[in-house]
Amino acid sequence: MIVAQKISLDEVKRGWRILISKKIALDSVLIFYKERREFLRPARKFELEFQKVKDGYEIHLPLELVLQHSLTDRETEWRFLCRSKNKDILLKVAQPLSFETISVDDSLHSFTFQFAEDLLTFVSRPKPFQAILQQFSFDTKKLQLDVRVTSEYSVEGLDAVFWLKRRSRPEIYNFFEQRESFPIGKVANGKIQVALPVDSFSEEFLIDETNNIDTFIELRSKWTGSKLAHIETHSGVAEDIPHKFLLEEPFRSSLESYVTGSKRLSFYYRKELHKLVRLVTFKERLGVFSFGFEVSGNISPIEFVLKRRDSKFSTFEYLEETVQPITKKLRSFQVKLSKKMLYPLQTYQPDEKWDGFIRTSEGIDLPIFVSDEIEFEPKFDLVNEGKYRARLMKNGMGDLTIRFVAAPIIKQEPKNLVVMGTCFSRNAFNTSPYFNPDYKSFFNIQFTQTHTSLISATTPAYSEGIPFDQYADTFTKTELENVKDDFRKDFFERLHEAQPDYFLIDLYPDAIRPIIWLDEKSAITGSYILEGSPLFDVIPCREILDHTDDEAFYQVWKKHADEFLAKLLKIIPEERVILNKGGFTYKYYDENQKVIAYKNKMAIEKAQLLWDRLNNYFLSVAPNVRVIDFSNKGYIGDFYYPFGHSFSHFESGYYKDLLKEMIYIDQTNSFRD
Repeated sequence: MIVAQKISLDEVKRGWRILISKKIALDSVLIFYKERREFLRPARKFELEFQKVKDGYEIHLPLELVLQHSLTDRETEWRFLCRSKNKDILLKVAQPLSFETISVDDSLHSFTFQFAEDLLTFVSRPKPFQAILQQFSFDTKKLQLDVRVTSEYSVEGLDAVFWLKRRSRPEIYNFFEQRESFPIGKVANGKIQVALPVDSFSEEFLIDETNNIDTFIELRSKWTGSKLAHIETHSGVAEDIPHKFLLEEPFRSSLESYVTGSKRLSFYYRKELHKLVRLVTFKERLGVFSFGFEVSGNISPIEFVLKRRDSKFSTFEYLEETVQPITKKLRSFQVKLSKKMLYPLQTYQPDEKWDGFIRTSEGIDLPIFVSDEIEFEPKFDLVNEGKYRARLMKNGMGDLTIRFVAAPIIKQEPKNLVVMGTCFSRNAFNTSPYFNPDYKSFFNIQFTQTHTSLISATTPAYSEGIPFDQYADTFTKTELENVKDDFRKDFFERLHEAQPDYFLIDLYPDAIRPIIWLDEKSAITGSYILEGSPLFDVIPCREILDHTDDEAFYQVWKKHADEFLAKLLKIIPEERVILNKGGFTYKYYDENQKVIAYKNKMAIEKAQLLWDRLNNYFLSVAPNVRVIDFSNKGYIGDFYYPFGHSFSHFESGYYKDLLKEMIYIDQTNSFRD
């Protein structure tokens, strides 16, 4: 044990001196912290200077180091690690020690020492402040704000930054995707001014039909930035805030300012495209659907577009589409769709809805409103030579939608299967009573690639050694092999050798786990298995790609998903690939079978939103992939799940149903060679 005996100020070097006894020879001293967000990150470490003195060793903790590297939005707990003869030893205390603090005028953190559990801990805390709206002006050209900054410390002269951040979804108000920042000068007399043109609300924010854009202020010193503060309102200015304007650009959009339930300034950014195109005639004759429609204003239609509606948490997005030419009549436009080629894919989906649009010469897609005079018969028609059934309908907005349902062919024979994913998929092929004791009558699992992200699977192996043997006793045998599989990068070789009948995959590792870049080329998955071992802190870590910015993660992930699918589909055709959409649960049965909600619901919802987007992109690249989707079946977690309940573990029926779905997919596979 190494014990700190005294803490004193070092006014010359601006920091603290920590005296420890000379009972052990020191090789090096590190200060580190471990940041927990959606996962526990690898330790971030910095080497400290130390020197021998008469009574032992004296460690120097420079103030500048903690000023520059402390977390901006939460408390940072720094620990001290002493290395001696290849052993890492945490620095402890025998009792609380006295110490002095240092005041830094432009610091956005306060500092203290703590001694809980006899560990010497240096703590840095972000200093709070409030941004309170004093005046508000908003029109079609400019947004102007006067904001007062209040705090218990001086903020004069600090740089200020105005932030716009788009919520992932309105109800997931603690998490954001698109964001933009605007430097607005320095704090003067406790005030800052924001003056921005309205086109600062980028078209990149216009993702869904309605988008919530929240406002923030950040302060910056020469050391670091502050935690972002919402712009708060008060009763004197709140009544001036509600305004709504139609914008010329982007085409047919609107911007509306409002006060949230928490009395903060926010905006609705909407698409206003409804009822610009109207379906006015419809005929069905000789296997052809004929649609006639009229357009409003100076709109130049060029194509009819059908887009598949893919679920994205509480809304949906479009990634897959098919395009048909249109014919111009005297006062209207017409498109004809043949039943023989109506469904554009060659896959099996239990239930799909494709929405109709008219694409303009400017590249804008306008929904087709179905006039009251048009009534579709409540029936399904056989299309694509009897492989599918289609029903024309009005959706909830009154727009044109075509619903497709497959007409399968029954077959039955046992199959070889490779699984890539997690317990969402693999545990359906477990012989314990909770899962499926008889699964081997239907499927033979050739191998499983578990807890590997698509990014990891498409990067080369790390060229240097990893000390697996040194930390082998911190894993079970299965866990160690799973971790090694992620490092080996031989998945595609193993798949090519196996030549399975089916390949089952879920994207849980991509939806919630971080990516650890070991160097410029090689990345591994920060799985919970690896995170729980000391090996996690000693592997090289050049960069972490996590889910603090889901949009940034998504853009990187898409490139690797493209590469993964290109390699995959050279080995196994789309029709043999099965995507388990997975999904999290927000509640579980406790030990008394009472339904209990998980406490971190919003964080789970945020992760679910990204998972939906990853699933949707996967299917847009490989649209003929088979799909298992239990999102509407209502399965929840269970206290008695054999490996511990969590929001990613389900009641027994989920896994039994998944096996049935796999059997059904095999039996209804009408695309066999």
